[in-house]
Amino acid sequence: MTQPSAARGGGFSAWLVRGLSRLVLLLVVFVIGALAMHFGMHAGDRAENQALRARIESLRAELSGVRTDLAALRSEAEVQAGTQRALQNSNAELQRELGRTRDQLAFYEQLIPPGPAGAVAVRAFDIQAEGEFLRYRVLLTRNAAPQADPFKGRMRFVANGRSQGKAVKIELSPPVAPAAGETAASAPGADPLALVFDQFQRSTGVLRRVPDLSIQSVRLEILEGDTVRASQDADLNRVVPDRAGVLP
Repeated sequence: MTQPSAARGGGFSAWLVRGLSRLVLLLVVFVIGALAMHFGMHAGDRAENQALRARIESLRAELSGVRTDLAALRSEAEVQAGTQRALQNSNAELQRELGRTRDQLAFYEQLIPPGPAGAVAVRAFDIQAEGEFLRYRVLLTRNAAPQADPFKGRMRFVANGRSQGKAVKIELSPPVAPAAGETAASAPGADPLALVFDQFQRSTGVLRRVPDLSIQSVRLEILEGDTVRASQDADLNRVVPDRAGVLP
């Protein structure tokens, strides 16, 4: 009678063991599935985070490039603005200079005599002694149309004075080399007394003094070839007013 009971007890234990084994297996499978799902979800998050970080770094690089380009554009704009201001100032100065030149030209045009076409006149002539030299200033005008050929001629200076008790006339010449404070106004070998002009001409320069000659006056002659076209006398050391800028 005892054996059937033992058999029943052993069968229950085996059944319980098998049930518990199945339950443990199910729990293990569940835990493994949960862990797999957990790690899978977090793995997806990490990949997404890495993609977002890469995108952020790319946007930061683009922003840095845009800032660099903007700084370069601002610098270029400042340079262009400075250049434009300099050009505007230069243009304003040129306009003022043009206005002064027009006023001066109008003044000189008033000096041109209403004589025959091509007539040359000496409007101002001053000569002063400076040590071993004579310094002269000359203003010439010519009545000529704008399209007329320029006047080509030469200045000649003739001194009237006394030498060894006698009245003499001597032609004066410029020094071979420029005097102190003077610069060569023409190319080497060129005639410093030569003239080439259209309507007016200002000339300045120095002449050599003749030893033992007491100069009383100097006569300026404007030559065209061998013909005297105009002339004027000036007393030595006579002070001549600078008539509103007529003489340089």
